Amino acid sequence: MSDDESDEYDPNFEKRQIAWQFGCAVSLIQPGVVLKQGAKVRPSEERAMRLVQEHTPQVPTPRVHGWRYKYQDDAPYYGELYMDFMPGRTLKSVWAELNEACKDRVCQDIWDLVAQIRTIPRPHDLGPGLYRTVDGSPSRDPLLGSSDDVSPRNLDDDTLRDRIYSRYVASNGLSYRDNEDMPEILPRSNISVFAHGDIGPRNIIVDENYHITALLDWESSGWFPDYWEFAQMMKYCDPLEHEWQSWMDRTKPKPWDIRGIQKARRVLF
Repeated sequence: MSDDESDEYDPNFEKRQIAWQFGCAVSLIQPGVVLKQGAKVRPSEERAMRLVQEHTPQVPTPRVHGWRYKYQDDAPYYGELYMDFMPGRTLKSVWAELNEACKDRVCQDIWDLVAQIRTIPRPHDLGPGLYRTVDGSPSRDPLLGSSDDVSPRNLDDDTLRDRIYSRYVASNGLSYRDNEDMPEILPRSNISVFAHGDIGPRNIIVDENYHITALLDWESSGWFPDYWEFAQMMKYCDPLEHEWQSWMDRTKPKPWDIRGIQKARRVLF
């Protein structure tokens, strides 16, 4: 753990698990401090939160207290991340309580945060049309790579589109016959901007007035195409999040066409 772990320690505090998902668990281990641990916890999440706090401190993210990682063949396979506990409720748990005006305001607030996140500068060696995860590791997004088909660490727009199409074909995507030519409908971009990469109601914390107090789960972040954040919002999700997706689609600031991405996701989950 790093030296900036919290100095306030209560030996009598009773730890409790507060969240779980495939590959990691989150536990409250001290008043105001959580431990996120598991195979899904990678250096990318800690790196992303530090970048956000450095360049866009107005974007609410947990403060990192410390971290540990286990490595095999120079690659991390298990992590422990200590950070602030962010009180409130997930947007997913309160969405049904919101009226139309409040839903619109929350979605506009999300897009405002996205606009701020997009200003985080690229590394000096990453050109305006190149894409990379926040820590430079190969992308684990099913559209781009897997443990058996590792994505290049750096991608240009043509390579990214070729990756999606080749993985689509390899996964028998051509069996879905329609009138759309898959390579031609994949979106194009000539810029890379910073993206959270997994914004959804489950990763958004709100207060009692439904104002956003935290964005969580930054492990999928990096510099990606202009449309990427929106495309990631529209990936397959819990049915409880479908209406939120519709609202984010109707309030999006640009007319991104992600038909090709959605078509690829028929086979690339």
